[in-house]
Amino acid sequence: MKKKMMVTLLTSVCLMGPVGMLTQTHPQVVQAASKGKLRVKGNKKVRLYTNRGKKSKYYAYTSRTYSYSAKKYLKIGKKKHLAYKIGNNSHWILAKNAKLVKKTVERYSQAVIKLPSGYTRSELLEAYKGHPSEEFIAASMKGMEENNFSRVATGETASDKRLINPDKLSASEQHELADFSLRVINSAREQLGLEPWIYSTGTQELADDIANEYEEHGRSIKDQGHYVEGIVKACQKHGLELDDNYVEDMAGFTINKTTMPMGEMKRNVYFGLKQMIFGFAGSGEDERKNKSLYREWEHAGDLFNTQGSSHDGDHNYYGFSISKTGKIYSMHFISVPTFIVGSEKYNTNFRP
Repeated sequence: MKKKMMVTLLTSVCLMGPVGMLTQTHPQVVQAASKGKLRVKGNKKVRLYTNRGKKSKYYAYTSRTYSYSAKKYLKIGKKKHLAYKIGNNSHWILAKNAKLVKKTVERYSQAVIKLPSGYTRSELLEAYKGHPSEEFIAASMKGMEENNFSRVATGETASDKRLINPDKLSASEQHELADFSLRVINSAREQLGLEPWIYSTGTQELADDIANEYEEHGRSIKDQGHYVEGIVKACQKHGLELDDNYVEDMAGFTINKTTMPMGEMKRNVYFGLKQMIFGFAGSGEDERKNKSLYREWEHAGDLFNTQGSSHDGDHNYYGFSISKTGKIYSMHFISVPTFIVGSEKYNTNFRP
């Protein structure tokens, strides 16, 4: 029943767009409330006008998108022309020189794992033992394809846009990620007729101490193995007399930045869980169609308490933590089986 880890690393890429530059020939950024956005029509810069319909010294450029705060008709000569205000100093662009940018509606989606037909506990058990059927591999590949939250840029809600530091999570941020990961796990367990795992304070404290052991000793997922010594030490500190790793599954990612949107962090967590459930050993979404990379379901056996033992079908107490070593972030999915909690042999003082 030893827990395993995903030996592949996810890579989070920070895509930075070009920064808009202000020069003396550009209008200043509008300060009033924006009513919409527009771009210059055609491929040449266009002259802007003052509030009185006079030509200004400023231009609007095709490379930029402008917010406008008002529109009205300007009298230029003997004619009136519809115009949009795009600056805070009465810079107006004629409507004939502009094209409005359609508002995009951000679509959010809740993260769940849907198990395809053919993904059953009996098939999983054979895969856990190292003998996956062709049908089960096909179901796993379908699961990697159809469960696409890790490829959705928006996240679950607008609040997922806020920046977090994975190495310095607040208590509420850590609890949000623990709740998120547990919800994803239980969404899949329910489809297999399994009881849900339960978040517990004691297991969360254990998860935190395991993460601390990794950081204090410079260990990470990149070391191609669990830090068993640290895991055993943390377990015994919490009253669990275990001599090996029976509590940790692990995934990870690397980034070259210190902060990221909460939605990006959730996508990393989701992808790690998706890898485990569907036996995918690739390093990213781009490799998900490679059949040869579907070869390890020991994590799934852990997550679904399906390992060919007398304790199959049980449920666990759960906690989640993150450790950082260099630019590598290890995600620790910590679970303590109920039979261990109820065992006088293994549990001397652990309280979930």
